[in-house]
Amino acid sequence: MNRTDGPRREDSSQQPIVAALVDYATSVGQPTDGDSTADQGPIRNGSPFAVDPLEHAASGELIYDVGPVRYTAMGAVAAAVMVLGFASIAAWWFPAGGTLIAALGCVLSIFGMYSAFRITSATLLALHLCLFVVSYARSLG
Repeated sequence: MNRTDGPRREDSSQQPIVAALVDYATSVGQPTDGDSTADQGPIRNGSPFAVDPLEHAASGELIYDVGPVRYTAMGAVAAAVMVLGFASIAAWWFPAGGTLIAALGCVLSIFGMYSAFRITSATLLALHLCLFVVSYARSLG
């Protein structure tokens, strides 16, 4: 049952939605046929916040940056510090086991050379080598 009280009015919600057409070349800053490309330079791809890799090449730290291995090497330095205590106790109490633990500390210290703690890792390597020699000598005699 339709009831109309007068002439029908067009409601604004019933109006069709019209999209404005935009030229793609002018909307993204591309030169059109009349413009010259000499004044705009090359178009940059990627993040606008990315740093140019050639600017970082000047630092010497980039040579040793090996990705996730670097963080694993930092963990190896921490493990070598912990193993140092076990190796020193084992050198006194069980020399054959101390030899194996000191050898593990040497491997961890060598792997730690890839981290930012190179001096600490070199010191730990020297300590583990000394404990290895002491443990080996005690296990023989």
